[in-house]
Amino acid sequence: MKAKMTLSKGGSAFRKIAMGSWHKAGDPSVYGLLEIDMTKALEYMKEYEAATGTKLSISHLVGKAAATAMKERPEINGMIRFNRIYLRENVDIFYQVNIPGNPEDPVGKATLTGVVVRAAENLTAGQIAQELTDRSKAIKGGAKSDLTKSLDAMKFMPWSLMRMILNLTSFLNYDLGINLTWAGMPRDAFGSIMITNIGGMGADTAWAPLVAYSKVPILLTVGQIKQRAWVTESGTVEARPVARIGVTFDHRFMDGTHAAALQKIFERCFAEPSKYFGEVNSSAYPKLSSFPLKMA
Repeated sequence: MKAKMTLSKGGSAFRKIAMGSWHKAGDPSVYGLLEIDMTKALEYMKEYEAATGTKLSISHLVGKAAATAMKERPEINGMIRFNRIYLRENVDIFYQVNIPGNPEDPVGKATLTGVVVRAAENLTAGQIAQELTDRSKAIKGGAKSDLTKSLDAMKFMPWSLMRMILNLTSFLNYDLGINLTWAGMPRDAFGSIMITNIGGMGADTAWAPLVAYSKVPILLTVGQIKQRAWVTESGTVEARPVARIGVTFDHRFMDGTHAAALQKIFERCFAEPSKYFGEVNSSAYPKLSSFPLKMA
């Protein structure tokens, strides 16, 4: 399905200067760190699992918070074509999925793929979890998504030609809008924002680079929850469960003002999880098996 987009009108002088200053998305990367008090979120996750039987992870909550943020700040949900910003109409989240290698070497032989949850702004955190869990299990069980098919095709490409092939397919797919699904190249394969769960690998802090050919302006790394010193509103210092989220964004899309706005939205979401992630009500959420498998 072709992604729905509209040309962004106007824009500040800085946006045009930024377009002229940087050529690729790899040039204007800005890195930040967001620390979130997970006290209320952990309580919410526990209550949700007890009520529905479905286990939520911090990545699911981060995905919903990101979708909420990009819905409130739609000017950062887009891609760049020919030095112009085009805005997406929906927030599609690309979750990176790690597929372990064989039992003898699960790390060295591991491969990385991904699942796109479409229109995440219209889903609850629980619905994001259900769709992501179903599809991730299917991929790890051997099912082929459009993205894994394209990755398989890349195995046969010479190393010396990879950069040229990736840039060419990105240009044809995104800039020219040519349908390459027949060649195993899905449309808008990486969505609006990338999320990778480094906490699942035991890390608590990390940053990841933007991938120029993906046309994704924001990438989040979700770290492991750890007890850290936290200054409360009353000024006291307490030990709180804190998650660190590494943020990488394209400076052509965002600046400090946008980053500050996103931080406030994230803090608001995690301070009132039932309001922003979905009420805990077992009758409101279908079981995992009721979600159809739609490969990205």
